[in-house]
Amino acid sequence: MDDAERLEIEEHLKRQIEAYHEAAILFTAVSARIPDLLNLGGRTPEMLASELDMQPKPLRRFLRGLVTMRLCEELEDGRFVLTPAGEALVPDSDSSLREKALVVLGQYWQPWLDLQHCLKTGEPSFPKAFGMPVAAWRAANVEDSAAFQNYLAKEEAGDALPGGADVHLLKGVLQQHDDAEARTILQNCRKTMKLGERLIVCERLMPENATDDPAAIMLDLHMMAITGGKARTKSEMETLIAEAGLTVVESKKTDDGLTVIDTRRR
Repeated sequence: MDDAERLEIEEHLKRQIEAYHEAAILFTAVSARIPDLLNLGGRTPEMLASELDMQPKPLRRFLRGLVTMRLCEELEDGRFVLTPAGEALVPDSDSSLREKALVVLGQYWQPWLDLQHCLKTGEPSFPKAFGMPVAAWRAANVEDSAAFQNYLAKEEAGDALPGGADVHLLKGVLQQHDDAEARTILQNCRKTMKLGERLIVCERLMPENATDDPAAIMLDLHMMAITGGKARTKSEMETLIAEAGLTVVESKKTDDGLTVIDTRRR
C-alpha cells in the first residue's frame, strides 16, 4: 500500500466517522415526525414547537441543519418547507429512507457500538442493548416492528425471483439463525413439501476473499451483532441443505450479489 492509497482510506474513514452528525439529525427528524408536519404547507419554528411540545429556538437551529442537508428550505416568511428530497421522509413516500433511518439508527446503532460484547462472549449484542432478543423486542414494540417491516417491503420492492407452482421461498431467512436453527427451518420446509417440489433459498453468500464482496462481510457482522446468525459460504449452505434432506439443482448469482439456490425434496 502506497502513501496515496493510505491517505485515501484515511479520508474515507474520516468522512464515515463524521457522518454521525447528519445521521443523528435525520433520525431525530423522522422519529419526532418533523417532516410529516413540514409537509402540510410548512411551519415556523414556533408553530412546530407548539405542535411537538418543543422549544422554538433550538428547534430553529435544528431545522437549519436540515436545510444544510437540502431536506428542507427556509422561506422569507420564516416558515420551513420540505424540499423534493425531503419528501422522501414522509410516511407515504415510496422511498425507504424514513424507515431505514428509524431501523438502522434506532435499532442497530447501539448493538453495533458494542461489537466487543460479541467478540468476548460469542453472543449477539442486541439483547444486551435492548434487554431481550431482537424477535422478542419487535414483538413487544409494535411501532418499531412496523417500521422494520415497511423498511423490508420497500427495500425489496421490484425484486424478481423464480416462481411458479409448488415453489417454496426462503429469502434472507437462514442468515438470521445459527446452524442448528437454520437446519431446523429447512427440515420443517421439507416436511411440508411433496417429492420433487422446489424450495428456493436466496441469500448473500460469503466470498472466499473478504474484498471480493465487502457487503457480504458487513452482512455477516450485522447478523453477529443483531440476531446471532451468520452469512455462509456456498459450501456451508449446501451442507445445511443436504443435511435437511434437500438436493441442490442449480445456483445462480443475481446482479445485486445475492445467490439463488434451487433445491428439490428427495
